[in-house]
Amino acid sequence: MSRGPGRRNLLERLLGIFTEVRAGEGWLTLAMALLVFLLLTAYYMIKPVREALILQEGGAEVKSYLVAVMAVLLYFLVQGYAKLVSRYERTRLITIVTCIFIACLAGFWVLGRLGVPYIGMAFFIWVGIFSVMVVAQFWSYANDVYSNEAGKRLFPLVGFGGMMGAWAGAEITERLLEFFGIFEMLLLAAALLGACIVLTNLISLAVWGRRQIQVSQSSLADWLTERKAKKEREKLAFGLLFEHRYLWYLALVFLVLNLVNTNGEYILGRLVEEHSAVEVERAIAEAEAAGTALMYGDRDLGLPTSPEAQRSYARSTIGSFYAGFFRWVNLLGMFLQLFVVSRLVKVGGVRAGLLWLPIVALGTYGLVLLLPVLQYVRIGKTIENASDYSINKTTVQMLYLPTSRDIKYKAKQAIESFFHRVGDVGSALVVFAGIRFLELDARGFALINVLLILGWFFLVRGIAREHREIEAGNRPELTGVEEEQPLAA
Repeated sequence: MSRGPGRRNLLERLLGIFTEVRAGEGWLTLAMALLVFLLLTAYYMIKPVREALILQEGGAEVKSYLVAVMAVLLYFLVQGYAKLVSRYERTRLITIVTCIFIACLAGFWVLGRLGVPYIGMAFFIWVGIFSVMVVAQFWSYANDVYSNEAGKRLFPLVGFGGMMGAWAGAEITERLLEFFGIFEMLLLAAALLGACIVLTNLISLAVWGRRQIQVSQSSLADWLTERKAKKEREKLAFGLLFEHRYLWYLALVFLVLNLVNTNGEYILGRLVEEHSAVEVERAIAEAEAAGTALMYGDRDLGLPTSPEAQRSYARSTIGSFYAGFFRWVNLLGMFLQLFVVSRLVKVGGVRAGLLWLPIVALGTYGLVLLLPVLQYVRIGKTIENASDYSINKTTVQMLYLPTSRDIKYKAKQAIESFFHRVGDVGSALVVFAGIRFLELDARGFALINVLLILGWFFLVRGIAREHREIEAGNRPELTGVEEEQPLAA
């Protein structure tokens, strides 16, 4: 990436439509966007396999129990990952971890072809771990590649690659399943992860190649200084969290965010189920009055009195709703990623980016308190989810830009994987208690979310304050001594 002024090429001028892209930044931004595109494409190719296997073996209830197992496993895996961070430099670390994931995919393919029982439960747990760890690792690497200033400008474009990957993975899988079995999707995903390893090594060679040669020629005194700094970094992930208030704020935000979002998904799902029941009753009444079969569109489902026909109508109604819901979430999310994120952060800083989602969420659940109607909740959740996938996720990644390598890789992995799953477990407990003991309706769960969001605002205030101190150089214990500085703009 160029460090000096220069003329922008055609690619950089085109990317400049969406955010400020300077001379020499285009190729790296495109390569990083392609890298996360491949990662998310791979994930969304194996996600349908997970759903197909787990719903056949255990159903939706078992899924909620397995999330707790994920959280327990992640505690130990995050600690093991931290040891790898201390031992290997960034590129070798990513290569090793990605190779482990590829080996797991190949192993599950073999087990699936052999018809091993209960593979769905094991695969569900593995995918839950893979999804949070591989995404956190990518953004750790992106924080290493970019300086604080460059990351704030270019992360929105990099993040758009991930959103396109999520869309492409789902579309590709839907079409490939007409020709291949579900287990073949695992091999295709493994091939994409292999391409990610190649691309990561090429990016690292281009960014740090010459600098690594210079480091190898450093003096003995420099080498001893680095060895001392490395020993000071031999702390595991959760040990870092206990030491720094900034990291605790981030961890708690992830926990609260996931609690609110998962509670909201339950509220939406509950209203959709009620809506489908009403639609089934209406369709049955119309079919009986007309003396015809129960129809969904042009499909003949059978007699209106048939339980199977009624279940089929309900499934189709729910599926149609969520297909439209996800479509609008993705479209709005891509719009926000391209046209809003960089401008919002440029004008209001990371604080504005962090405040966007809780403000939207407060409006959503405040509306549920007043009018728990599916049409309004759908609009609110569409904006909330799209904002989470674009503005919030990109802004959160910027918070690690001025921090040390240990925080970018060790603490970040703990925060974005372990606390993410702890939020899932917390939401399951809230829903269980709310249904079994408190008998809450949609308004009751919305009130819980409103109270959680008020605490969320307090955490954002603390994060913004600590982030200003870090950028001002008043938190040297969080910036650390780095072997290599990130690439400046």
